[in-house]
Amino acid sequence: MLHLCLAAAAWTSELANDAASSPPRVLVTGATGRTGSALYLQLKADSRIAEVRALVRNVTKARELLGCKACDESEGVFVGDVTKPETLTAASTGVDTVAIAAAVGGGASQKEMRAVEFDGVEHQVAALAQQNARALPSLRVVLCSSMGTTDPKPAPFKGGSVLFWKLNAEAFLLGSGLGSTIVKPCGLSSGEAGMHGLGVSHNDALPSPGTFLVARADVARVMREAVIERSAGLRFGLCNDPGAKVPADLPKLLQEAALAVAGAVMSRRFAAEVTLCVGKCLRRVSPQVPRRSVSEVAVAGNVRCAIFFSAARFR
Repeated sequence: MLHLCLAAAAWTSELANDAASSPPRVLVTGATGRTGSALYLQLKADSRIAEVRALVRNVTKARELLGCKACDESEGVFVGDVTKPETLTAASTGVDTVAIAAAVGGGASQKEMRAVEFDGVEHQVAALAQQNARALPSLRVVLCSSMGTTDPKPAPFKGGSVLFWKLNAEAFLLGSGLGSTIVKPCGLSSGEAGMHGLGVSHNDALPSPGTFLVARADVARVMREAVIERSAGLRFGLCNDPGAKVPADLPKLLQEAALAVAGAVMSRRFAAEVTLCVGKCLRRVSPQVPRRSVSEVAVAGNVRCAIFFSAARFR
């Protein structure tokens, strides 16, 4: 019960911090990908955002997709790689939110999957925490993950083995101490934004029978709304829903994700259990680690044993 009480206190603190927060300053990673570029452009066009930065690996591609000219730090475009922590420092300094759209493409090896989908998320969270003086609960991470993580052996056409690493990244993020929103889209399409109703779900359930797709541009819209609202404690599936309003009411959609009783309880229990597991792991490895340092050490990436345990338990 103690860890549940501590988690409740943290959420209360988050609400208080959010009430006095300034407009978000956000870094989009994977910003030249199909979802990442859509998200970056939407955020740049939104007056509710104070600053938008992009982390890219290829400046030429950034110039083609992001509309930058110099495409350097003077325009908020930073060259870096989520698998190389030392390249994330400059881009992460001074932002309060990271929107993670970095992901592997088809044909990636297991080594590449882990490096980007799990270790890369650890690196991004650590950089955000280490390069900002703000308390961890006041920082935000919006992660684009995937549906399908309840299947222990997903077929390749359902996502395959990369879902294992995505699930572990979710577990790490929920136990990190930062406020987070995890968007888990079903099958991705290249359609225009706002052309379909959207529905949220939990535990890989589809919001409406027979719907398996959602436009990347709509995923970007939902992530943008999560950035603006500074949402925290959310983890939900996202699909087209033929019975829903067109275009989707995004604030209401996030409310539905938060108020779905089973999903909200599981998300918070999941986060609390991961935090408890992290503490047990750290005390086994180093009994000298004080309880108050659990989240800080977790961000540093020293708790993989706890993360794997939690992912296996809650899959």
